[in-house]
Amino acid sequence: MKNIKIFLIAALLLAGTRTFAQTTTIWLVRHAEKAIPASTATMTASDPELSAEGKKRAEALAKELKDHKIAAVFVTPFKRTTQTGEPTQKQFSLPASKNYDAAKLQAFTKNVLWEYAGKNVLIVGHSNTVIPTLEAFGGTVAFTALSDDDYDMLFKITVSQGSLVSTGVRYYGDKHHTTQIK
Repeated sequence: MKNIKIFLIAALLLAGTRTFAQTTTIWLVRHAEKAIPASTATMTASDPELSAEGKKRAEALAKELKDHKIAAVFVTPFKRTTQTGEPTQKQFSLPASKNYDAAKLQAFTKNVLWEYAGKNVLIVGHSNTVIPTLEAFGGTVAFTALSDDDYDMLFKITVSQGSLVSTGVRYYGDKHHTTQIK
């Protein structure tokens, strides 16, 4: 009976530290280049698909992440983010990408760190959501915003034992940026 109590106590302690015992890596990107509709008055102007260049970048992203065993892909509910994440999602035989609400970043980041503790995830956002998402995970970079021309930056956020370990950023695919990594 004493051994069972010790086992139960140990199991409860280990279960409570699930999030903090492992290293979680978040890969964060802006969606790839979008197609610009001929008429901005059309409904597709607010939800354009990727351009040919953007589709090539989405494939380059999957290639860049091929050795990182991505466990989930999170996107906003727009075609350009979904299409950016699809090659990575297919590469790892994942179910459909999961939508997230960029207006509720604190709850989203907490959920990612809990549900995907010890795993790698990809988050695809927009020029105005990438930096706030990075900051919601506790990361920082040398600039405060992405320009409308920044498409080739891949951010890496590493969280271990409940606190930020590192934030990194590098370019991937063909060059397409105005903001310089410092």
